[in-house]
Amino acid sequence: MMATGRLILKRELAATPPVAPSGPFTAAQVWVDVSVYHLDSTFTYLIPGNLATKVKVGSFVLVPFNGRDVTALVVELSAPESLSGLKSIIKVIGEIALVTPVIIEVIKEASARYAAHPFDIIRSAIPDRAVAIEKRYLGQSDLYRSLSGSGKRTYLQLPPYKSRTELIAMKVKEFSQDGGVLIILPDTSEVGRLSAHLTALHIDHSRVDSAQAKSENFESFLKARLGAVKVVIGTRSAVFSPVSELKNVIIYNDGSEHFYERRSPGWNVRDIALLRARHEGFHISFAGYTPSAELARLIDQGWIQFKRSKSKVKVNVYPQATGELLPSRAISPIKGALAKGPVLFIVPLKGYAQAIRCAQCKTISRCECGGAHEKKTLSSPVSCNHCLKTTANWKCIWCKGERPSMQSRGIERHAHELGLLFPGVATVVSTADHRIRSAISHGIVIATPELAPLSPSGYSAVVILEGNRFLNQPDMRAGDRVREMFFSHAALVSSDGFVALVQDEGHLIATSLTTWNPMPAIARELEERATLSLPPYVRSIKLIMDSGEITRLGKALSQAREEDRIPPSTKILGPIHNGEKAALILTVDVAQGDELISTIHEFMRRRSVAKKSLPSLRIDPYSLSH
Repeated sequence: MMATGRLILKRELAATPPVAPSGPFTAAQVWVDVSVYHLDSTFTYLIPGNLATKVKVGSFVLVPFNGRDVTALVVELSAPESLSGLKSIIKVIGEIALVTPVIIEVIKEASARYAAHPFDIIRSAIPDRAVAIEKRYLGQSDLYRSLSGSGKRTYLQLPPYKSRTELIAMKVKEFSQDGGVLIILPDTSEVGRLSAHLTALHIDHSRVDSAQAKSENFESFLKARLGAVKVVIGTRSAVFSPVSELKNVIIYNDGSEHFYERRSPGWNVRDIALLRARHEGFHISFAGYTPSAELARLIDQGWIQFKRSKSKVKVNVYPQATGELLPSRAISPIKGALAKGPVLFIVPLKGYAQAIRCAQCKTISRCECGGAHEKKTLSSPVSCNHCLKTTANWKCIWCKGERPSMQSRGIERHAHELGLLFPGVATVVSTADHRIRSAISHGIVIATPELAPLSPSGYSAVVILEGNRFLNQPDMRAGDRVREMFFSHAALVSSDGFVALVQDEGHLIATSLTTWNPMPAIARELEERATLSLPPYVRSIKLIMDSGEITRLGKALSQAREEDRIPPSTKILGPIHNGEKAALILTVDVAQGDELISTIHEFMRRRSVAKKSLPSLRIDPYSLSH
C-alpha cells in the first residue's frame, strides 16, 4: 500500500507589476553591460514610481535584457509622451550616483574615439563597488560641483638636482589654493612618494590606485565623488576620477607605457585628459623632463606652451674601445666621485648574461625548444629563457666545445665586474625582483631603468653603462623612452656632480643633457616622422585576426580606398604574420582619423551582428611593433 503524506504544492511567483511612473522623469536612457559589441547605443527603460527619487543620471541599475537581468548605467532622464512597450528598471544598484554627467560625456567621446563599447571604458573608470563602504556615506551631503571654462595647456620641464616628487608636491600646494587638483602618475611607487609629501604638507587628499585594497580604493573614489576632498592622486584610471571644482590636472611623464590601458580598447591618459578638459575647462599641466612625440607636435604647433627649465649639467662621454665595461679614462673620475658620495650606475638588462656563445666556434647557443640560453647569476647553470630548462654541463651542439662565452651583460655581471674595478666599495643592486627603496648615502648603486633609489643629497656621479644598447632600440617609441630615461636619471645627480655616458660620441642626447634641452633632438625626430608619415602625424589602427581573414580584410580595405569609401590618405601595412594570427596596421592623416575610425567601428559592429569573431583592435597604440 502506498504511503500517504502531506501534499506540497509547487508554486511560481508571478512577477510584481511595476509601480506606475510618477515625478518629472518617467524614462531613463541607459547603456547596458551585455558584452556584445554592437549593443553600444542607449536603451530606454521605464522608471517605476517607487524608484523615481532613486534613479539619477550616473546611477547603476538592474534592467531586464533579452531574458536576463543585466547591469546598466543611466546616462539621461526623460519624460516621453508614450511609455507603451517599455520594460521597467528592476532596481537601483547603490543609492549614490557614481558617474557624473561630465564623465558620462567623456566616456561617450572616448568610446567613439577608440571604437569601443561604453562599458569597456566604464570598467576602467569606476572602481569596484564596496557595499559596506557605501553604506557609511549614505546621507552625507553631495558637495561635488563641476566647473566650465577655458583652461591653459602647459608643459612644465622639471630641473635637475631636485626631487621631482617634492617639486610636484609644491605645485599641488600652489594649485590647491585655487580649487580641485587631480594628479596622475605612472606607477604606484610614484603615487606613494607623492602621497607622503602631501601628508607632510598637511594637504588632505584621496589616493586612487591598484596598490590599495578594493574597499580603500572605492572609499577614496567616493570621497572625491561627494566633494569631501579636492585633491586626488592616482595612476592611469584616476584620469576619470570626479574632483569637485576641478581647476588643475597634472600628468607626470605623459609618454610612459604605464599610461596606456592594457585591456581593450587601450585608451591612454593623455588623450582622455585632453578630451575631459573640453568639458570642464581645467588647466592641464604636463610635467616631466622631456615631452612625448605627441606633446612635442602640439608644442611645435603652439597649442601647448613649453616652459623650459634653464639648467646645465656636466656630461662626459666615454666611448668603448674594445667592448670593455668601463673605459679606463672613466675610472679615475668615478673613484673621485665615490670619495664624495654615492655613485649610480644604470644598466639595460637584468640577470648575468642574456645570451651565450660558444667560445670556440662562436655559435649562439639555443635550447632545443628554440629559446635563447642565458645565465641568471654567476653561479647558476645555463637555462633557457623560454622553457626555463636548465643545463648543468653545457656543451656546444655544433663543435661540442665546452667553454661558453657570456654575451649581453646583465646587471649581476655588471655588479661582479664593478666589484673588481672598485674593490672594497659597498655595492647594492636594485631591480624589479629586488627593489631598493631606502635612501642611499654612500657606495655604488647599480639599477635597471626606473628602479634607482633616491639619494638625499644627490649622487656624486650618474653613469649610464652600455649607452649604445639603449640608443639603438629598434621600435618607434625608443626615442621618447630613451630621452626620458637619460634625463630622469641624470636629474638624480648632485649640483656639483657629473653624468658619465659610456657610449659612442656624437649622439644628440649628450648635448641635450648638457643644455637640459631635449627640444632640438625631438625636432629632428619629428621632422623624420612627418616625412615618413608616422605617428604623431598620423592616427594608427592595429587589427589582429586569423591570417586568412586579415588577408581578405586587407584586400577589402584596399578596394574601399580606391572607391573613396575610406580616406585617400589611408595606408595599409601588412599583413604581419605571427603563427596563426596576423596583424594589419592602418595609418591615416590626423585630420581624417575620425572618419577611418568610424568606418572600422561600423565594420566591427557588423561582424558582431553576424556573430563573427571580432579582431583584436588597438587605436593609437603605444607601439606598432608589439
